[in-house]
Amino acid sequence: MKTYYIHTFGCKVNRYETQLISEKFKKDGFEQALKPEEANIIIFNSCTVTAEADKECEYFLRKVSKFERSEKIFITGCLVKNKAEYIKNKFPEIQIITEKSELFSEPSKQIIRGFDKRSRAFVKIQDGCDSFCSYCIVPYVRNKLWSKPAETVIEEIKNLVNNGYPEIVLTGIHVGKWRGQQDGGVATSFVPLTLPTLIGKIVKIPSQFRIRISSVEINEIDNNLIETMKEYPDKICRHLHIPLQSGSDEILKSMNRHYDTASFEKKVKSIITELPELALTSDIITGFPGETEKHHKETCDFIKKMPFARLHIFRYSDREGTKASGFGNKVHPDEIKKRSNDLFEIDGLKRKNFLNENTGKKRKAVSIGDKKALTDNYITVKTDKKRKGIFEITVLEDSEV
Repeated sequence: MKTYYIHTFGCKVNRYETQLISEKFKKDGFEQALKPEEANIIIFNSCTVTAEADKECEYFLRKVSKFERSEKIFITGCLVKNKAEYIKNKFPEIQIITEKSELFSEPSKQIIRGFDKRSRAFVKIQDGCDSFCSYCIVPYVRNKLWSKPAETVIEEIKNLVNNGYPEIVLTGIHVGKWRGQQDGGVATSFVPLTLPTLIGKIVKIPSQFRIRISSVEINEIDNNLIETMKEYPDKICRHLHIPLQSGSDEILKSMNRHYDTASFEKKVKSIITELPELALTSDIITGFPGETEKHHKETCDFIKKMPFARLHIFRYSDREGTKASGFGNKVHPDEIKKRSNDLFEIDGLKRKNFLNENTGKKRKAVSIGDKKALTDNYITVKTDKKRKGIFEITVLEDSEV
């Protein structure tokens, strides 16, 4: 039996695309190996969003390149898009696949039927970003905007729900840029569709399941999305991940983020007013070039007053080729570490407060392991056993946000 092994780095989109690759190999008669040394073909689905992601991938490339067996080793993904020549020169024995879609099952449709070893399924509805935040390499390696047609999204979700997945996570590189079309009723007339319209179609699928939106920018959340979330509380998780990145207007401008703290705060407060049980999570980058102690304090003060349930804190990672890479006034790594510790402390308090607010309450949940469940508002609760479908559970004091 021919065997394959895939190691995935990075985001939810990469994990989805790994599933596409896996289904293609199985369709071609391969069996999935549990360890790389047991496989005839090894594939690395890489990430390059941070320097650490690059290092992690290179570590595994060095490891498998020492295997004495005659495996074929391939690397694809964002690291290849960013550093193809570098990888080719450093690891000449490893074959590069620049266009990942060559490995996909049904590359034009990009549709999956399962999600290996997961109780929740990710569905990629969109790809590409053209925002060009000054710190981000993603628009350089995934610059082609692509949206999966609404009818294909519906078909894919129906299949996954029928195959036993009670939660579907809508994901993409820039989910809020999803666009579709429908016939406007006049010859050659088409009406543009946006994310809230797509979600409005998904929730009408007549099955017991729920969806979770992986991440969406503050400027792309409108009243239509919030009203749809309010109308379908059992179908749309009470959770929004809205990246902030900094609580300093000066740094936000330097980052090329298209909002300021006042507009962010105003929008968030209106969302929480409409959806008071919402778990609001966010991303923060600390140590951005030019960030002073004053800017850092502004960020700390801002996030303290915001109703965040949890923060994802990232130390600034210099990506060659981005605008920020050429900025002066780089922050020393020791200072970045200190500032990240300040933010982690605030994050810990935010998580504790959100858990305290929810302890003793009953929430709808799905299993995410043999003895863990995830609530609609992003709390992990210990369970006595794995359960199927969506079920009600009480949030306990030892739960995790």
